[in-house]
Parts: sequence; structure tokens; C-alpha cells
Amino acid sequence: MNIGDIVKYKNEYGETVNGTITEISSDMNSYEKMELTNGVPHYYSKKLSNFVPVKKKNINSIYITVENSAGKNEYIFMKNVI
Repeated sequence: MNIGDIVKYKNEYGETVNGTITEISSDMNSYEKMELTNGVPHYYSKKLSNFVPVKKKNINSIYITVENSAGKNEYIFMKNVI
């Protein structure tokens, strides 16, 4: 999955719905710039001056912004994408 792709996910009511990925973000301050490439979240490492994959231990801090069919944005954790 990449930004712009349509994904299925579970909403807050447990229903399966479709939406378009518009952004990827994190709760961690060190992950300021992020990108999503083939389903793998990457953050910009100032130390390496390059985008690198998010560490496995921090994957639960990653969420995506999805525009649902009603045109509203929903913020969901990556683990909720089906």
C-alpha cells in the first residue's frame, strides 16, 4: 500500500469500510517527515540524511490518515488495515 491507494479497514464501530490513504504520521517527535512505500513506513533520519524503515518496536506509534467515502478524514493505526 502507498499514499493514494484505497484500503479496507475497521472503523471505530468494527465495520469494514474503504478509504483512500492521504498521509502517514507518528506520535513520536523524531518521526517528523514520513513516507509510505509498498506498505512499509519510513521516516527521515537526520543522522543518515535518508529515509529509513520504522523500527519494529515503534511500529505501533504509526497511523495513517484515510479519507472515507463520505469525504471525512479518519486516523487509523496501520494494524487496523485489512
